[in-house]
Amino acid sequence: MADVKLENLTKVYANKVEAVSRVDLEVRDNEFLVLVGPSGCGKTTILRMIAGLEEITAGTVAIGGAVVNDVHPKDRNVAMVFQNYALYPHMTVRDNISFGLRMARVEKRVIARKVEDTARMLAIDPHLDRKPRELSGGQRQRVALARAIVKQPQVFLFDEPLSNLDAQLRTQTRAEIKKLQQQLATTAVYVTHDRTEAMTLGDRIAVMKDGRLQQVDEPLAMYHKPATLFVANFIGTPGINQFRGRLRHAHGKFTFRHHDLELDLHHRYKVPEREPEVVLGVRPEDMELESSRDKGFKASVDLVEQLGGESLIYATLADDTKVVARTEGNVRYDQGAVLKLGFKPEAAHLFDAATEMRIE
Repeated sequence: MADVKLENLTKVYANKVEAVSRVDLEVRDNEFLVLVGPSGCGKTTILRMIAGLEEITAGTVAIGGAVVNDVHPKDRNVAMVFQNYALYPHMTVRDNISFGLRMARVEKRVIARKVEDTARMLAIDPHLDRKPRELSGGQRQRVALARAIVKQPQVFLFDEPLSNLDAQLRTQTRAEIKKLQQQLATTAVYVTHDRTEAMTLGDRIAVMKDGRLQQVDEPLAMYHKPATLFVANFIGTPGINQFRGRLRHAHGKFTFRHHDLELDLHHRYKVPEREPEVVLGVRPEDMELESSRDKGFKASVDLVEQLGGESLIYATLADDTKVVARTEGNVRYDQGAVLKLGFKPEAAHLFDAATEMRIE
């Protein structure tokens, strides 16, 4: 297969809007990389530039070591799976899957064998003579996957392929896509705005914001050590709790001050000034309910979501800061109940309030 390398990749539209700004990214051979971020962050534009469907303003796209900026899309040896399936409604499933091979003038006998093998792999072989309108959403998505797989491309490109499926089918198809990619030992770039998809599918995740790359790392490494406040809040559901305050350090001891509350911290930090303004982040699962610590946050309960194996407690501090705590099992609190919330000092993430960059 092949790696994909983006260098200084930039896209500026005619209205001077910079959709993608100087992105450097390498997708390793046989890797499943997920591009994730909110709508309009540039992730689909990057995918389309790799495919050759979008003109590149500046920078290069290389596939398998060869720059493909001026290579026609059909000659890049990539296959793209779209959000809306993009199936031909007047063709049968068989003809939809074989279309690319027929256009490439592959021998009929070879086409027939490849279509049968691919359809069997995706369990859609009983539907080969049906039209797309006779299939469910999940079956149509499998046809779209089969059409990509049958070409045996160097790189698979996925543009939010599961967004039109219901929650249960999305989970099932997500697992199937990952299993297929591992079986085929191919390189894949997958675009989504769904954080769960990113965490569960990606060998690595690349987080985008406003056309710029924020961080690239393995899912759990990014979750436990986010490079920016945006990444900390975007990766993980619910997002990270944020407390704005001042960081004090004296005699090697670091204290976080949030209004009239002071909390001793576990780590030593590299800070350029005496009392920088910071944002302290704590994951919901690291919040402690009914904390026995001497100092904690007094919070009023807004809502409790009982999810079976766990509960989410949404609450508000006296200064209107919103917090979420995650705990095992099912707990019950009345609306307006007052809790004293705490957290383990070693669980704190600190970010510069001005730059939103992580403080080490």
